Amino acid sequence: MSDSTAPVDIELVRPPEILLEHDEVRVFHSGILRTPAGLYTSIGMETLARPTGPRPPAPPLFGQYGVSVTRSGDRFAHSALATTLSAGSIRFTSCLFGPVPDGDLVLDVVLPTIPRRLVLRFDSDRHDGTGLTLSTPPAIVRTEAGVTLWHAGVLRTDAGRLTHVEATSSDDRALGGAKWDVEHKPLAVTWDDPTPAREARQRGRDFVSTDSWIAAPDAHGTLSCAPLDVTREL
Repeated sequence: MSDSTAPVDIELVRPPEILLEHDEVRVFHSGILRTPAGLYTSIGMETLARPTGPRPPAPPLFGQYGVSVTRSGDRFAHSALATTLSAGSIRFTSCLFGPVPDGDLVLDVVLPTIPRRLVLRFDSDRHDGTGLTLSTPPAIVRTEAGVTLWHAGVLRTDAGRLTHVEATSSDDRALGGAKWDVEHKPLAVTWDDPTPAREARQRGRDFVSTDSWIAAPDAHGTLSCAPLDVTREL
């Protein structure tokens, strides 16, 4: 058994930044990370005002869930395994792309309600992170019994806080059994604020994850993983 509490295996490729902002909507990402499960980010779309006037038709979705990563010279894109979480005026799409080789990478986002593609080059010098901070950096919490427990940090916005917690394994058997069923909440995030949190849980062959959002910008969270007997402040 080994226990790792330092984010030695998680790389922050790009800090959180705004992809689009105008009077009606703001689109941003929560930070682009290289994690034990592969390339990861969450796309947030915040409606700032009710649309006025006729809306132009949205373009067809580009890739699965409208979010993909491409590499210069490659023929195909890396589409995201995505989880969506709706929280009032904000909608998050949590995107795991799996292993993506280094290179000239581009994040490509198309959302059904926005009639344009949003493109971000990973090596771009332009960056606007206004109102977006990682109040807690991403980290590997523990590696035990073939399972790696990690989180994507805590994103603080003007409206609240978001985190993604995941248990990942390359052994199909490590995350088997009832104790990892999402109905039993094997991964949980609790906040020190009475505001009700919104959560989205997902389980696959080699992962279990929880996304948690609370509309309280000053809240602090605690991660717990009952199967690994782990509790950690975020």
